[in-house]
Amino acid sequence: MSFKSTRVLFISRCKYKYESYVINHCHNFHHLLYVVGGSGTLLANGVQYNMHKNDMYIIPPDTNHSLLSDASRPLCTIEVKALVNDPQLEAYLKLMSLKMVVPNVKIKMILEAMLEEAIHCRPQYKEIITANFIEFIMNIQRSRSIESQEDIPAITNLSSFSEERDAAANVLLGKTEFGDDVASKALQYFHGNYDQKIILKELAQQLAVSRAHLCRVFCERYKVSPMQYLNNWRIQEAKELLVNTELSITEISARVGFQTVHYLSRRFTAKEKMSPLQYRQKMKEIIELKIEEKYHIVDQRVVMHS
Repeated sequence: MSFKSTRVLFISRCKYKYESYVINHCHNFHHLLYVVGGSGTLLANGVQYNMHKNDMYIIPPDTNHSLLSDASRPLCTIEVKALVNDPQLEAYLKLMSLKMVVPNVKIKMILEAMLEEAIHCRPQYKEIITANFIEFIMNIQRSRSIESQEDIPAITNLSSFSEERDAAANVLLGKTEFGDDVASKALQYFHGNYDQKIILKELAQQLAVSRAHLCRVFCERYKVSPMQYLNNWRIQEAKELLVNTELSITEISARVGFQTVHYLSRRFTAKEKMSPLQYRQKMKEIIELKIEEKYHIVDQRVVMHS
């Protein structure tokens, strides 16, 4: 798979607060749109899609589409615009539905990583963003392949599936995308209960293992201790709430499971090198980051600057 034939042009974090309607248009690049909050409606090739959190839309080139954001719950998205000329990657994209629900946490975090790279512009960030984009598509394709191999019925009611997925996140036992081993079950429990007080000894008892065994297998699997992972996950959820809601930092602290706002602030600042308030101010407005300087979008078409 060639890096040279794939170009991530723009990556953006958008909140459709002021621009609630995007008129019908089409373009000659792939437009990937992931909903991180709010709701709205997408009309693509005459088909209407209701947009909700964790929905992902891959809009192919030359697809007529328009977008309407809910005025009371404005859409919040991460969006990627990319030129794809690699035959294998293009084939994978053609196999994908225009709308998908993305319950896989790793897929979501790849997008966040791309956005972080574009913001900080560290050495080789363009190559890393391209690699992340390819990894993103490959992970989706792998998920589809696994579903096909396991003969999972086709998803026809995406709203119903989303509700079932969210409910499943609160169940400790049973087969899910997380797996059936002890470390995976602990991870699943963290994702479903991070907003509550979690005592590792009690979780280990529920999983019928010792606390030491749980810590050992979790570290072996995820290269971080269970509590470090839990705190990192809580910070990730706090980042979303800081950007996509008007909740106070005290309210956000309670929602993500930190016992005090001071504990959130200390953990957040240590990890992000800025306070929660500084992060909110930095990320609140629409961010559109241009990755490839030689490409421009003119009348919704990508052109190369001579």
